[in-house]
Amino acid sequence: MNLIGLSQTESVRSVSKRSKMMFIVIVIVSAIPAFLEGFDTNLYTFGSPFIVPDVHGTVALLGMIATGYALGIAVFSLVGGYLFDRFSVKYTILLSVIIFTLFTVFTGFATTPITLMISRFMVGVGVGMFQPAIIALLGDIFYETRGRAVSAFAVFFGLGLFASPYLISPFLPHFQVPFVISGAFSLVSILLFYLFVPKTYKRIEKRQLSLKGIINRNVLVMSISIFLFGIALFGYLGYYSDFLLKVLQLPSSTAASIASMGGLGGLICAFPLGALADKVGRKYIVSFASFLIAMGSVGMFGIAKTPTELLIATFLFGAGWGIYVDLTATLCQDSVDDSIAGTITGVIFLVFNIGALFGGPLFALLKPMGFVFAGLVTLGVSSILSLILTFFTRSEVETDVIHKEMAMN
Repeated sequence: MNLIGLSQTESVRSVSKRSKMMFIVIVIVSAIPAFLEGFDTNLYTFGSPFIVPDVHGTVALLGMIATGYALGIAVFSLVGGYLFDRFSVKYTILLSVIIFTLFTVFTGFATTPITLMISRFMVGVGVGMFQPAIIALLGDIFYETRGRAVSAFAVFFGLGLFASPYLISPFLPHFQVPFVISGAFSLVSILLFYLFVPKTYKRIEKRQLSLKGIINRNVLVMSISIFLFGIALFGYLGYYSDFLLKVLQLPSSTAASIASMGGLGGLICAFPLGALADKVGRKYIVSFASFLIAMGSVGMFGIAKTPTELLIATFLFGAGWGIYVDLTATLCQDSVDDSIAGTITGVIFLVFNIGALFGGPLFALLKPMGFVFAGLVTLGVSSILSLILTFFTRSEVETDVIHKEMAMN
């Protein structure tokens, strides 16, 4: 196979249409950073009850670090989406994964609360740049089947979430080696992306951005919905492992199995739900994914009493989480002009991560009233309101890209 990433004439779109093999190569190589994101997310989340005390931090630092991580993503998600539309997608993603790689390794070797917060913030910066760029890339290349295309990102993300608790659990309370392994995986991803993804993404007229082109009913409604989900998710990421290990006092192996269900749910369900979204409409599957999140949220903190019930509730939460964010981005891509697909994806991720900024602090604020109460409000109420909002979106029958392709032909 030629090293198409070194070609100066090929574009990502032209290569992906050349053959089924090239389609698969582009999808897999582009989705590997999603595995890295999921792997690092659960690596830190599951290890945080040990990492934070190691740097002499308090329980409150768990929420603060989750907020710092979300801040890094929020600030730079719009940057990543904008660069997707205006500059080289390849180099935008490469730069962001390099930043991610350096600071995921530094996370394992932080010695003070400040260095840990800086490391997690910079990991968030890397994720914030590559997350919307890759979702936009997959959704915009394979626009006829955006649901299935972005489900590749969700599947790889779920695989990372699923694998990391099992990797870190045998090392605990020592956690440095798993972060080095995460860095090694990231280096492989950088090399593959450089060699197999062309410099040029698409050849299409660039337009001046305007609020009129960005703001519409679907974007407004889903921005509020995903804002609320951001609150729920980062309450979960900040405190769920602490709930399992320190409040319920489950053995680390049992807690690892439960935590991994958040990844397994997305790993198993993302592609079928993405394919179904392409058939019946993304609007309906976004609502269904949101319903799974709400069920899982209430189940984890309000219904589940045994490890088996916690496994099921966490699986449901992960199944919805695994596809909800990515399908929300594609639903909004369907609603705007092709030339701003990256920008609108960045906007959605920006709003999502602004919501995430409130998840950890809200959980911490409510925690004196009990972990269960804090979980039901931060996750349960937020996710139910998010679900209700999805019912007010409008179905998009045909994407703008199809009209442009027909005009070019």
